[in-house]
Amino acid sequence: MLNFGPNPKNRLYTNLNSYLMFLGYLLGGRFRQDRSANETFERALRERFGTDEAVCVYQCRLGIYLAVKATISPGQEVILSPYTIGDVINMVIFAGGRPVFADVEAHTCNIAAAEVERLITPNTGAILITHLHGLAADAHRIKEICDRANVPMIEDAAQSFGVAEHGKPVGTIGDLGVFSFEMHKNMPTWLGGVVVSNRADLMAKIRAELRDFSHPPLPGIAQKVKKGAIHDIASLPVLFQLLTYPILRFSYLNDLEFINKRVRRKPQESQPAASLPEVYKSQYTPFQARLGLLQMHNVDRDIQTRIEYAQLYYEGLKEFDELILPPLRLDRSHTYLWFPILYAHRAELLQFMFEQGRDIAAGHFTNTADSPQFGEFYRDCPNSQQVERELIYLPTYPSYSRHEVERNIVVIGQYFATKVTPTTANITQTSTDVARV
Repeated sequence: MLNFGPNPKNRLYTNLNSYLMFLGYLLGGRFRQDRSANETFERALRERFGTDEAVCVYQCRLGIYLAVKATISPGQEVILSPYTIGDVINMVIFAGGRPVFADVEAHTCNIAAAEVERLITPNTGAILITHLHGLAADAHRIKEICDRANVPMIEDAAQSFGVAEHGKPVGTIGDLGVFSFEMHKNMPTWLGGVVVSNRADLMAKIRAELRDFSHPPLPGIAQKVKKGAIHDIASLPVLFQLLTYPILRFSYLNDLEFINKRVRRKPQESQPAASLPEVYKSQYTPFQARLGLLQMHNVDRDIQTRIEYAQLYYEGLKEFDELILPPLRLDRSHTYLWFPILYAHRAELLQFMFEQGRDIAAGHFTNTADSPQFGEFYRDCPNSQQVERELIYLPTYPSYSRHEVERNIVVIGQYFATKVTPTTANITQTSTDVARV
């Protein structure tokens, strides 16, 4: 009898159109100058978000650079979360800002409003908040803090397309919002992102800068498509269960680092530079815009599936006090790109899950507040340190099955059952016996 493995912990939201449209672009589409598809896509995004402005950009992190540069004067401080990719910090620096790290809330991994309020000074030029894992940060509260201090708020909603806090889409609560269409997100166009806003003055600055961008986008897009094809093939359920997962499981359990380091997901980083690297000075392409228009049809359906999976995880795991779970919200303020949990003995739990034939992932972002690369801006952020050490991703993508979610819950329960030692059991039994006397 075949011993089938689990479904993969992560599958891309790509489809056949993702590859066919890239092929058309490769075979000649990149030489066409018609950008009407971009205009149509940007109009659809404006309608979805209810904003006056939307402009697509080569990468989300480029959008962050443009947003920061449009809002601050050189040398001003930008308060932001330390639990992010290093390149977000680079974008703030490239834009002329000085990062000030505000610690996160452990249960959401998002920037803490109280920390933002405490750190605002007369030299604060902007607040950059991140809505991580599809969980809305406390955006309305932070916006009130920003308004009192007359400081603009930028929303990094790279992982939160379709999220709404108090009924208002994230990315539209502050002065500027930035979304990602990178291949690992829930509306992928291989690369790219969008900046949305009702601030015509800020968007005029962004559009003016984009007009001079002429670096060819093909190499970056092609690299993403290549990586995406490898990922899509390796994670095909039957192939993954029969070949990919057994290799990954054996490698993990036997600490074969030469394999582990090749499959361990790492955030893309830019090379050290004093200013924005030329590679980012590229335009969003019409084929990506056409692909984005098609992808938008699936977003809300997929969100509903992820919320249903998150509810299963929450109800199944809330009894384990050792775990820190995200809040359960069914109002679309949390859409759970993953279901993120924290556990102090992460390596031990991951080991057990692999031993039991499960596939889950450790968090891969870092606490940039104590990164040597940004030593000049060091701050002690204990919650962010904890998240870096303890974060685990539980799968929620739509083609993952309810059965797989339930199986993860069962195996995590089995793990905690093994933590009840005979000594603990005897003490419990003795206490029960005494109570009966």
